[in-house]
Amino acid sequence: MSKSQLFSLILLFELGSTTLFALGIEAKQDAWIAILIATVIGLGLLWIYLSIQTYYPNQNLGNILIDVLGKAVGIPLVLLYGLYFFLIGSTNLWEFTAFIQMIILPTSPLLVLLFIVILTAVYVLSLGVEVLARTCEIVLGMVLFFIVTAYILVASSGEAEWSQLLPVLGHGFKPVIKAAVPTIVNFPFGEMVVFFMYWHFASTKFSIKPPSFWAVGISGLMLSISLVAIISVLGVEFAANSTIPIFIVIKTINIAEILTNLDFIAVIIMFIGGFYKMTIFFYGSVQALNSIVKFRRETWLILCLGILSVCFSYVFFSSFSFHRWVGTKVFIPYVHMPFQVFLPILLLLIVWLKHGKNDPQRTAGGSLKKG
Repeated sequence: MSKSQLFSLILLFELGSTTLFALGIEAKQDAWIAILIATVIGLGLLWIYLSIQTYYPNQNLGNILIDVLGKAVGIPLVLLYGLYFFLIGSTNLWEFTAFIQMIILPTSPLLVLLFIVILTAVYVLSLGVEVLARTCEIVLGMVLFFIVTAYILVASSGEAEWSQLLPVLGHGFKPVIKAAVPTIVNFPFGEMVVFFMYWHFASTKFSIKPPSFWAVGISGLMLSISLVAIISVLGVEFAANSTIPIFIVIKTINIAEILTNLDFIAVIIMFIGGFYKMTIFFYGSVQALNSIVKFRRETWLILCLGILSVCFSYVFFSSFSFHRWVGTKVFIPYVHMPFQVFLPILLLLIVWLKHGKNDPQRTAGGSLKKG
């Protein structure tokens, strides 16, 4: 992967389908501030991830865990991370496919749509991660164009009431911090842990740090702007109770009775972002298994896991309310925190004890990328 491809992959992953939600709405009109705070904390998590990767630039997370902790401890953790990536990927698969069904294909069977999406992902991944990165680099420009266009149209349509963002910090910092930690930190910034499975694909000609930090920082800023648009148009209460608030915001755009019915913008953002986020998580689970057992034909593993992902998501998730409950009440405290925060911090401490903080050059992981 080139520097621009890595940047595109991370930025599109971080935006994913998160621009569609009212993240941090628990902080009411200060939700946009909660996202900015979570972005700063997320950059701290990213520093932890990249610090570990610096010692093992040519290995993915599975190889790093086995190398640092040994096979007895490392292999079970690799399997758990593989299961974690599989669960989150399956959750994303059901989420954005169900949105597509609800908005534009209400009469189509959900199971059929799930299979169409996963087979598309299987085809892309069977061509290699390089193809995934190149296609991401191509479509990112379109996604950014539509997102920025939506921002401009909302601001110029006259539908936004900026007074709904006031008073700033009217309830103090406590609700803002509570909304940011751990919910927004875990979703989407802590999900960057999956890029342990991708950084080793980057070219050795550049450092992985600048494009990674820039992509996460820009994504946080764009998510914050999205919350400003959502709250200013819908208000706090309506935004909090909407399934897809940004979809409603874009539908309200009406400029001189000419620019109307622009909900296709939300559909494009949702489909492209959701597809790539799901695919990145899905291939992370494939690589986790591959780091333990080297499959001669990876395509068959991708296909089998893809079918399993469809079956699991179709059976497990029954409604959007159940999906949200699982995401907020189960995944955040019991799944995201251990895999995104506790285990990486512990792993970094062990790496430091094993190799020393200032000597990442002499490791079993190979030559260090500069930067």
